[in-house]
Amino acid sequence: MHINKISAAIFVVIFSITLLVPVADAHHSYAMYDGSVYRVFTGVIVRVIPNAAHFEFHFVPLNEKRDALVRDEKGEPLVWVVQMESAGEALKQGITLESFPRGAVISMGVHPRRDGKPAGDRGESGIFQCPKGSVPKPGMHCDSVEGSKSFGPGVLPKETAKLAQ
Repeated sequence: MHINKISAAIFVVIFSITLLVPVADAHHSYAMYDGSVYRVFTGVIVRVIPNAAHFEFHFVPLNEKRDALVRDEKGEPLVWVVQMESAGEALKQGITLESFPRGAVISMGVHPRRDGKPAGDRGESGIFQCPKGSVPKPGMHCDSVEGSKSFGPGVLPKETAKLAQ
């Protein structure tokens, strides 16, 4: 009986301490992205991942002529991964898995990774989707195409860096 009272007391102490410890709101840093740089892409959606923490777009950029996919040194489509806001915030902006089907042509600004990997963060860039079956004129983006849709509060940022594709 005495052991049960001690066990109960220990449980109460541990439980109380657990309630008093602040919850760690662990989240990664955005230090891996160069927030001073924007690259503006027009590309084709290959995958959308609506993670709770960060909505992700996986897309392959179109070349400047807007008639072919950008490819890597092995000839494979060069897939970029862009991390965005939470799925809940994305939903408020009309960004859903259904609104960006595979094959949709989009334009958006990206803060690229500092290490040069084909990935980045959307930052405050708007997202523009070309009407189904259309692409912008050479060198242009979806915001220039009649009938394009805008998602999010932003506009396409001015490109501040152009890296070799």
